[in-house]
Formats: sequence, structure tokens, C-alpha cells
Amino acid sequence: MPYMIAAVLLIAGALILLFVGSNVLVGEVRNIGDTRRLRSRMADVSRSDAILDEEHEGGGFFELVGRATTRSQSTLNEFEQIMRSTGRYDAGAPYWLAGVRLVGGIALGVIGFGVALFLAKMNTAILTGVAGFAIGYLGPRYYLSSVAKARRRRIERELPFLIDMLLLLVRSGASIEQAFRHLTQEEADGLGTIKGTLERLVNDIDQGKGYEVSLQRWGARLAIDEGREFSALLIQSLAHGTELTSALKIFSDTLIERRMNAARMTIGQRMTQLTVVMMLFMMPPLLIVIAGPAVSRLIEGLTKVNGG
Repeated sequence: MPYMIAAVLLIAGALILLFVGSNVLVGEVRNIGDTRRLRSRMADVSRSDAILDEEHEGGGFFELVGRATTRSQSTLNEFEQIMRSTGRYDAGAPYWLAGVRLVGGIALGVIGFGVALFLAKMNTAILTGVAGFAIGYLGPRYYLSSVAKARRRRIERELPFLIDMLLLLVRSGASIEQAFRHLTQEEADGLGTIKGTLERLVNDIDQGKGYEVSLQRWGARLAIDEGREFSALLIQSLAHGTELTSALKIFSDTLIERRMNAARMTIGQRMTQLTVVMMLFMMPPLLIVIAGPAVSRLIEGLTKVNGG
């Protein structure tokens, strides 16, 4: 009987300890999750150039995975620039890319491993799984980088036309806000990509964000150095009351000169590459054509001498 009472008390104590320990464990897990969410939100707020839209805040599976697995600030900054260059500006965009990269790598790795295991041996399956993971892990980043690069090139081509249009409207007597509103309402074939950013700029002004903040956000949306410089120029002109016409003309001339210098550098690089290609692929056949007959006669002469 005493042994039974002791066993019951031991079991009861163990259950109580298990209950208390499980509650403590659940509480600690919740605290860790809250801490991680708080850190991720603080990272969103503290990131440089935190001019982020309030869109796409629904999260999503990929964003949740990215927030749970990504801690490198340099990686987040890189992904933020990529996503901003593609036209997405919310705080969760870099985490979304990180989640897509990880989930895509795991999914392709598992699929490749399973298919190869069904059709071939274990060694081939492992190699196929690793290759699938590499493709799924690296593919989204490089694809979005190419999309971002193409968008930046379009904006770089459209920006000089935008400056000329603004200069024409300002000279005709319109204010800079009226000029922006006019460009959003008119059909301009040369502003296909920038027009969307102008509409967001006008919406920011209508929402009462102020000219300085609205122009800063617009420069961040352009995602090119010339766009940020142009927005800073407009902010300086509005803040200090300087003449906007002359500032636009000087910036336009500076931008044209930069494009000319970049074109000259590109031409110089292409000439060097063409020279290397010519040396590798054109000089050997040319030497064969020129020196071939002489070498053939020399071989024939040596053959005759040896035979004689």
C-alpha cells in the first residue's frame, strides 16, 4: 500500500512538472517568435532609405519564410535594391525574395532527387537533387536582377525626355506640381515606366506627405543615381526658392555629358574586345594564307635536297 501511494504521488508530481514545463516552453517559444517579429519590424524601420509604400502588407507564405530564415542585413539591403528596381517598394519585399529563393531551392531539390531516384541510382539522385536546389536557390535572384536591370535601363532612357518635358512646362508658366500632374494625365510614349512613379508621386502629394518627402520617395522609386540626384535638385530648388528653369537646364546638360562619356567608354571597351577577337580569330588564318605558300615551297626544297 505505501508503495502504491508513493507511485501515485510520483506520477502526479511528474505530470505536474510536465504541465508546468510545457507551459514554460510554450511561453518561451512565443517570446522568441515575438522577439523575431519585433526585430524584423525594427530592421524594416531602421533600414537606410526607408521610404517604403504601405502596399503588399498582407505578408504571405514566402515573406513569412524569409522573415524566419533571413538575418543578414547585407542580404536584405541587396534584395531591397533588387525589388525596388523591379517596382516593389514595401518593407516585406526583400523577405519575399529570400523566401522564394529558399522554398524554390528546396522544392526543386526534392523534385530532382525524387525523379532521379525513381529513374536512376542513388548517386545520380543526389547530384540531381543538389543541382535542382542550386537552380531553385539562385534562379529567382538572377531572374529578378535581370528584370531590375532592364527596368533601370528603361528609366535611364526616359529620364532625359522627362527633364525636357518638365523644362518645357515650367518655361510655359506651370509650377513643378502642375507639370507632374500634366504628365500623369497626358499620354507620353517616352514615359512608359516613369509615368507610374509620377502617379505615385502625385498620390503622395494629395495625401499630404509634403513635397520633400514625396520627392524623396519618388527618387527612391526610380532606383537609379540620376533619379535620386534629380529629386534632390527639385527639393533644393523648392526649399531655397532658386530658379527651377536654370537648374533643370544645367542638370539636363550634365546628364547629357554623362551619357556621352559613358558612350565613349563603351565604345573604347568594344574596340578593345574587337581587337582581341580579331587577334584570336582573324590573324591565324591570315598568317596561314600569307606564309602557307612559302612554307610549302621550303618543305618541297628540303625534300628535294634530302632526296638528292
